[in-house]
Amino acid sequence: MISKLSAIAADIDGTLVNKGENIMPLTKQAITQLHEEGVLFGLATGRKIGKSIFDRKEKWGLSFDFDFLIGMNGGQLWDRFHDEIESYYMLDTDTMHEILEMMEPLGLNASIYEDDHMVSMYMDTMIHASMKRNGIDVILTNGDMERLCVRPNYNLLFRFDEAKTEQIKAYANLHPSEKYMGTMTSPGIIEFMDPRVNKGLALRHLARRNNIPVEEIMAFGDMDNDKELLWDAGWGVCLINGTEDTKAAANAITEYSCTEDGMGRYLFDHWINRKE
Repeated sequence: MISKLSAIAADIDGTLVNKGENIMPLTKQAITQLHEEGVLFGLATGRKIGKSIFDRKEKWGLSFDFDFLIGMNGGQLWDRFHDEIESYYMLDTDTMHEILEMMEPLGLNASIYEDDHMVSMYMDTMIHASMKRNGIDVILTNGDMERLCVRPNYNLLFRFDEAKTEQIKAYANLHPSEKYMGTMTSPGIIEFMDPRVNKGLALRHLARRNNIPVEEIMAFGDMDNDKELLWDAGWGVCLINGTEDTKAAANAITEYSCTEDGMGRYLFDHWINRKE
């Protein structure tokens, strides 16, 4: 366990909130108490930094503003001390075409984040649920892949039935490339990014530009796209509902799942009450 806590970075789905995007009461209480004591708090998400992310403060009823945000799985970084969004290693359009062609035999719905909306090949139940959950609009291409590749982007993502997660993961592993990397960001979602991009990259940039020793940062996550975040933080915690690969990258695993207030219980049991 770290000896000093200066900041907490948390993934959203399956870590900070449940599938319905409800923050658990002990988790809310713990991060609020620690923030009042001077501990910075921010999100580390696969979503694009924008109004819908900043609005999570009101949605969750938090009494404080986020101190920093890591978006697009580490492709973006914002913090309130600089009030600007840095971007890292976007996919070029040729690479995006290559990914789409590689994934085309699977017949999956491809999407990108663009400005404050999404662009998807067509509407389905998963896109509709994402629209409602994230509060953003979606532009449909009616199957036109070219519309997704009009300019460089942070990633390409594909949604599918959660039961096919291992099948899709195995397929992506059979098609390695030096130009892109596929990562499971949630059951039923795989995202392709530049291999240099991960949440740990943005966390290190956050630490350097704000003079925060990375050894004093605690991070929470559950999916494969959280591995580097947990690995690079001074203390990385994987929720017990997380993937085996993510658990292997963590310093600790919670005793309770996200829906059982795992993050909040961990903070109280292993930091707040221990400190007292």
